[in-house]
Amino acid sequence: MNRTLDALWPRPKPEQLLRRLLTSPDGLAAADGILDAAEQGLLQSGRGRGWSDADLPLLDEARALLEGGDHPHGHVIVDEAQDLTPMQLRMLARRSTGPFTVLGDIAQAAGPIAYRSWDDLLPYLGVEAQIEELRLAYRVPRDVLELALPLLPLIAPDVAAPIAYREGDEPPRFVQVEPEHLVAGAVREAGHEALREGRTALIAPATLIAGLEPLLPGPRTAFDELAAPIQALTPRAAKGLEFDRVVLVEPARIVSEADRIEGLRALYVALTRATKTLVVVHAEALPVELGLGLG
Repeated sequence: MNRTLDALWPRPKPEQLLRRLLTSPDGLAAADGILDAAEQGLLQSGRGRGWSDADLPLLDEARALLEGGDHPHGHVIVDEAQDLTPMQLRMLARRSTGPFTVLGDIAQAAGPIAYRSWDDLLPYLGVEAQIEELRLAYRVPRDVLELALPLLPLIAPDVAAPIAYREGDEPPRFVQVEPEHLVAGAVREAGHEALREGRTALIAPATLIAGLEPLLPGPRTAFDELAAPIQALTPRAAKGLEFDRVVLVEPARIVSEADRIEGLRALYVALTRATKTLVVVHAEALPVELGLGLG
């Protein structure tokens, strides 16, 4: 009997439903007013390349529509929630019958959606929420945080500014070099910082990392990376980490490697990784958004 019913009224699989939708101009036309013609065409053009990580929330949504919801968990705890898209948040909502604890920092969002506040994000979880802002910053020293705070109204205008709890070892130091000496200068400053107590990171734009890493001392494999005296990281890779000493390379290029808000958020992340000292090495003028008036 089941075979007969399946033959007469076959139930589509989630991936079949989604593939049909994303390869059908008529189906995608239902998104008029949400996706323009170019965006609809972009969705169609990538269908021959298989599924990507970005498709998983869509597949999960299709599965929920065809097969019903799934609630295997009670209390769900989510960290770095500011990086999740609305569809990813809906995935989480379908997997809980109980409360959520949602953690993150809107100002450090690295995902595709630039939320202004938690009020923009939480409705996708479909739960009533009580928002608690932890404004005391115990990790970032006051003078380092003050350097980053001018960016906050631009990247997260509805987020209250954190309040630094302690002083650092010394104020941030700025080292300007000629363009041809940028890499050498950054490695030299990182070497000096690595001689001091604590862990040292060199945070640089993605376009400079490949030229910096071979010049740094220590192991180059993932297994013993933490044992290296200096870690070279992009702002995205440094997100969520902290170091005693940070050498930040070419802030202007960090901003210019992405659209303006995304770049400023990456710079905010990079500026707030240090717990003791921060050295900024640059050849280009510093971003005007920092309000320093330095060349």
